[in-house]
Amino acid sequence: MARRQKLCPEITDPELRAFLDMVPSIRRFHTDLALAQPLTGETMELPLNGRSITVCFHRAKSSGRPIVFEFHGGGFVLGNAEKDDRICDLLCKTLDINVVGVNYRLAPEAPYPAAVDDAYDVMEYFHRHFAEFGIDPARMGVLGFSGGAALATAASLRANREKKFCVKAQALHYPYLDSTRMPDQKEHYPQDMDPAVMTAFTRLYSKEDERSLPEVSPVMASPEELSGMPSTLLVPARYDALREEGLLYARHLKEAGVPVYCQVMPDVHHGYIEDWNNEAVYQYTAEDVKRTHSPYFREWAKAAMGLTAAFLKDCL
Repeated sequence: MARRQKLCPEITDPELRAFLDMVPSIRRFHTDLALAQPLTGETMELPLNGRSITVCFHRAKSSGRPIVFEFHGGGFVLGNAEKDDRICDLLCKTLDINVVGVNYRLAPEAPYPAAVDDAYDVMEYFHRHFAEFGIDPARMGVLGFSGGAALATAASLRANREKKFCVKAQALHYPYLDSTRMPDQKEHYPQDMDPAVMTAFTRLYSKEDERSLPEVSPVMASPEELSGMPSTLLVPARYDALREEGLLYARHLKEAGVPVYCQVMPDVHHGYIEDWNNEAVYQYTAEDVKRTHSPYFREWAKAAMGLTAAFLKDCL
């Protein structure tokens, strides 16, 4: 049997190499579990500037409805749109809106700015083809989780700068918004955000001299860059090492005059919404990690999605 080719063999750093050698297996595992569930979204290949990007399109029942672009988590290295199919379907049916789960390119094969390019270009594609898809191009929003929340706001920053289309709302759950430093682990459950894994995600996604760019670390955006950004729902998790950078970004947006609703969800860990959404994946979580999780995190996840639905309904 032929040996599988190493992922990015040019990366020889021993610490990164050990992590990278596990990435293909983790990706296959998550994909197999996601595809074992019935998917409700329509899989589509979008032609984007010499490349194609897969999306899962959940169509609203009514014509001329808003559209929300959803970006999955995974540290820019793991995950796919299929694993968030249930979340997209929930919002589509609850609000009668169009929801698009985006399979953006992953690092390290496609480091920054590939994922941001994909996020922005998918949004622009639907905006250009609004009549074909029966959407209202004036009512566009973004939704993201963890690294996907970083992409959501990075694409919004680019849209705010380019002025080709307008993003009306962004909903950011436990976002990863500062690649310039490692978060303080003292008050958090370190099992959920292992420092070595976070370091690997950061190094594989961006170069050191890129990490202070607002598209990589949105907390570094200036007041001028943030002015005119969409109304924002920001939902950090109480027991999450990324909580403080989420709160900092909320303050920066408010200081720039952006309408912000920030709600720290109590008693929950990083990724709790995805854990609720993906029970098949969550059952493989280590038992010592599960013991740090509130037994009520599923109820909090439902509450967080209720906040999201109410926010999007109000803004779109």
